[in-house]
Amino acid sequence: MKFYIKQKVFSFKDKFRVLDENENLQYEIKGKVFSITNKLEFLDKNGEVLFRSNRKIFTLLPKYYIYNLRDEEVATIQRVFSLRPKFNLSILRKEMRMDGSLFAHSFTIYDNDEVVATIRKKIISWGDTYEIEIFDDENIELLLFSVIVLDQVFHEKRRR
Repeated sequence: MKFYIKQKVFSFKDKFRVLDENENLQYEIKGKVFSITNKLEFLDKNGEVLFRSNRKIFTLLPKYYIYNLRDEEVATIQRVFSLRPKFNLSILRKEMRMDGSLFAHSFTIYDNDEVVATIRKKIISWGDTYEIEIFDDENIELLLFSVIVLDQVFHEKRRR
């Protein structure tokens, strides 16, 4: 299943749209303005919040937590020290890893050694644009939200 994530460029807060293969809106991600912990919300196409995330403040490497509507932690994403971008993901207590290319334009998410999803960032685009192919029908929304968190980690690094 393929999805496309497109960032809205002219906005005070982070906004992303998630489109299916036919470019139909499926989800939206909205960030909070002036948030120290970089809070984000993942919404369905009707505007209902499905998940929210925030960054842990005092860590050497970025770590994000994703919560459901009952405020239960359902996923964590932590950057791993490495020359190439790498992340540990825990989605519903299932341990995965995300490995990136040298210039962070493509990523692969693995569950053990099985490919769960591939992510490619378009190099020439207005705002950040990602193509995500998900091979596992479970946790699609959390995998999509993980891509946005990944984008936030790289933007935070550039801001510093």
